[in-house]
Amino acid sequence: MPDQPNPDAIVSADWLRAHLNDPSLRILHVGLDRAKEYEGGHLPGAIWVHGYDDTTVERGGIRALVPYREEVEATLARLGIDESHTVVCVAAGKSMWPHRAYWVLKYYRFPNVHITDRSTAALARDGITLTKDEPRFAATTPHLGEGDPAVYSSWEEVLAASEGKGDATILDCRTDDEFHGVAGAGHEAPRYGRIPRAQHLNWELLVDDDGRFLPPDRLRSLYAAAGIDGTREVYPYCGGGIRSAASWFAMHEVLGWQTARNYDGSWAEWSRLPQLPVERDA
Repeated sequence: MPDQPNPDAIVSADWLRAHLNDPSLRILHVGLDRAKEYEGGHLPGAIWVHGYDDTTVERGGIRALVPYREEVEATLARLGIDESHTVVCVAAGKSMWPHRAYWVLKYYRFPNVHITDRSTAALARDGITLTKDEPRFAATTPHLGEGDPAVYSSWEEVLAASEGKGDATILDCRTDDEFHGVAGAGHEAPRYGRIPRAQHLNWELLVDDDGRFLPPDRLRSLYAAAGIDGTREVYPYCGGGIRSAASWFAMHEVLGWQTARNYDGSWAEWSRLPQLPVERDA
């Protein structure tokens, strides 16, 4: 399958300057600490979105799963967003959360969603004036599509890859310590380690300190070093499908590898299902 980059996935500072007053624009400022990341200054018109509360749910004791469609529709309705709006996701600094919000909306086939090419801190240095004003938008009635299996992978598919069935690749997007199974590294989990046969590429290496993705040729080199070139299906995972959403974005949207499918359950799910195998360094 030829590479199919999405030229509209990322919007620039110049694009933002030209569209900040567009009434159809909805900017989602995604993070975890409202006071620290949003209240001190954000893009004009930006709406606060809590990464865990608004883009994940816990089900069956497994944290950070993608919400059901009706739950995402309810969140969008509360934020004043429907399919007529252009959504742009951003964070205060280097963060995986805009990519998680983007992936959730793409999974439910939202028609017009983007991320900014850099953090709000970097945009401010580029001359965009931040504000402390908080917008209020009227509630809407959004209608999303069914979940798109082309961007999602399940534990059953990942298990088959871990057993060497087929030619799909598994990509661990966590830190070195998490990959090597250091107890206590990352989020608390019933078991520590990695999925068998997983390659490793920490998502943080894909972006600079301002949240900008590295140039495509450098991204390809990093993925190539991890044994991934876009020709085979690849299932990125992390602690809860959030950091892996950033790596999915780099592969699927920036490089155009339609073979990338985010493992949403990730280690939060894998570590809790006792029938699934785990590798851990001695």
